Amino acid sequence: MGKPLMSGSIIVFACVIGAAGEASAQCAREGEEVCQKGQVYRCEKLSDQLGLIFQNRTCVVNAPSLTGIWRGAGHQSPSPVGGATDWSIVMTISASGGSIQYPSLGCGGSLTQISRDAASAQYRETITFGNDVCINGGVVGVRYFRGRLSWTWLGQSDGHQVNATAVLTR
Repeated sequence: MGKPLMSGSIIVFACVIGAAGEASAQCAREGEEVCQKGQVYRCEKLSDQLGLIFQNRTCVVNAPSLTGIWRGAGHQSPSPVGGATDWSIVMTISASGGSIQYPSLGCGGSLTQISRDAASAQYRETITFGNDVCINGGVVGVRYFRGRLSWTWLGQSDGHQVNATAVLTR
């Protein structure tokens, strides 16, 4: 009975090492814990190198929150005739929508959420003040990445597609 148990133990150990091998590049120092596919692995010294050992407990990954006040500078393409190509943005995101202001242009309005997941969202923009300066009805898209929002705006002006981009921070 000792031989089959030993053989089974080696297979289990090999499976644990094999499963951890995919993330072993993330193992930087002994004692560090790594979350991979919802499970905790601990960095341990295995022979002459570091490897991840399964800890048999789930880990919690905090999803980024889009909610809050974001600021940055936008850039428009094509540039408006006689207008600014770069302008300031203040975007407030709530659970189901938000608001947007372009302080340097003197316009802004409300955002109605079209879609959302943990790291990105799309909004329909409705300009409520400064209609003579800003284009109404554009679609604003945001994607959270490393503490910042990648921001895009798509709309139409006089039958022409207009695009704008920005990186926003809290």
